[in-house]
Amino acid sequence: MDKPIEAIQALIFMSVVVELLLAIFQKFVSKQAGHLMVVVFGVALCFAYQVGIFTSLGLVTKYPFVDYLISGIIISQGSNALSQLFNLRHK
Repeated sequence: MDKPIEAIQALIFMSVVVELLLAIFQKFVSKQAGHLMVVVFGVALCFAYQVGIFTSLGLVTKYPFVDYLISGIIISQGSNALSQLFNLRHK
């Protein structure tokens, strides 16, 4: 399997994990606090595993931390947001 496909699969997996974490966090904290925790966790995952949406689409950046930050925020919005992003890319 080629590298871009593996990166996209990792992004989708991270997005699903973050959605599940949101469901768990909302049982114990307020809705706003749960959303904030999920954004932080999504960004942390992208930095830890060096996974970026722009990089997986073949775009090169001088500052990969920007890619990780934006990717973490998008991932924290869930798999629906990620699906919309990739559908736009294929139009």
